[in-house]
Amino acid sequence: MDKALKYKLSVVSAIFFLFLANYEKVLFLEPRIFSHYPLSSIIISAISLGMILSVVVYNFSIYFYLREKQYLFYALGQLAILFFLVTLESLFIAPFNIIYGIDSLQTHALSHVILLIFSMLFIREFLQTREIKKLDNIITWVLFLAYIDIPITLLTGQNIITGLIPVYILIWLVVSESYRLIKDKNRPYYLFYIGWNFVIVTAILVYTGVTSFINNDFPFLHIAFSIESILLSLALTYKIKLLHNEKEQQQSLLLQQSRLASMGEMTASIAHQWRQPLTHLSFVLMNIKKNSHNPQTVERKIKEANEQLTYMSKTIDDFRNFYNPSKTKEEFDIKTACEDAVKIANVSVKISEKNPFTFYGNKNEFEQVILNIVNNAKDAKQDASIKIIIDKPTITISDNAGGIDKEHINKIFEPYFSTKKESDGIGLYIAKTIVEREMGGKLSVENKDRGSAFMITLPYKKAL
Repeated sequence: MDKALKYKLSVVSAIFFLFLANYEKVLFLEPRIFSHYPLSSIIISAISLGMILSVVVYNFSIYFYLREKQYLFYALGQLAILFFLVTLESLFIAPFNIIYGIDSLQTHALSHVILLIFSMLFIREFLQTREIKKLDNIITWVLFLAYIDIPITLLTGQNIITGLIPVYILIWLVVSESYRLIKDKNRPYYLFYIGWNFVIVTAILVYTGVTSFINNDFPFLHIAFSIESILLSLALTYKIKLLHNEKEQQQSLLLQQSRLASMGEMTASIAHQWRQPLTHLSFVLMNIKKNSHNPQTVERKIKEANEQLTYMSKTIDDFRNFYNPSKTKEEFDIKTACEDAVKIANVSVKISEKNPFTFYGNKNEFEQVILNIVNNAKDAKQDASIKIIIDKPTITISDNAGGIDKEHINKIFEPYFSTKKESDGIGLYIAKTIVEREMGGKLSVENKDRGSAFMITLPYKKAL
């Protein structure tokens, strides 16, 4: 266990023993003192509850459409918040004690436990904590405490465990650890983090009595929970957008792989048709040599012809290997891969090495990226001067094809965007996806001199 988690657990333990020492005041709240809300606070409370109810309906709808548990648990969690706020109002706030008529401390105590359970289940699904073992273990531990507290609450009428360790402290423990343990944080996560921390801070201020010095008749918790519900709904909605983008990426990659597979099959068929005539031609040359009256001249010519035959055979193998959509990873030399890609492109490219290096990944996919960028330069200008500079860990592909218009330079990596008429606009998008998703690197572009320069920066990877 690391120091940060030990410190947080010591804080939780300190709160537990502090509350245990004052358990009569903490757990047994009768006789109750009712706060009399003014009309403005009643209206704000009603609006807040309405907003939370809308979020419940919205997330239930998304769940029935996508069938993803995170939306179900969030909707149930918001219902638990409604249950908590309604029982809180019934017990301590006039005139809600008359409106709702839920005069039960046991019901309010149970609402704490239910709120904690669905909050943990939602956090587990939203953050995919099964992939983060330490965080998932903490959530499992908190859920275990909550599950134990349910029968205790039903039997005694008091939530002993979540009464001595407040729900907002347990949620703080999980949320704060998530920030520390999750490395790749995105927008949905930050919305999630801000939303929960807003509720946690507000709850601490309310239950420590700080808000009573400001205004004892204002529904601070209602406002906090309604803001949290909006922020987390935005986070979930944004995740839908990310899922949609991911599906588009997968479809584009599948389309590219399908094209490569088709071309691979076609190339293999051509190779099969070439083999027999090439072999037959080689035998013919041998016969010519055997029956020739000028052996030296004929031998020289036959040698040249055999070199061409070897080149043709190797070329068809190169094409067949290139269009094989294999996912095999290997340690490959960057310069060799660039040279192989340029052969396929059939264009003159100057390749130079300042600081050579190798990379562990899919050589075929890397060659596709190089080919794509080189072909773009060739299409922009037929006699373009194209250079590839290898300087560990960056490969720079530059040209003098006039550069990219300023209005387009930020869009060229977007799917289905192209300045060429007969283009589907997914070439550079797939190149960027391969470099950044499959290889863990970065692909960028900038206008330079009289053309453009594409920079591929690769991370250091070792063979497993």
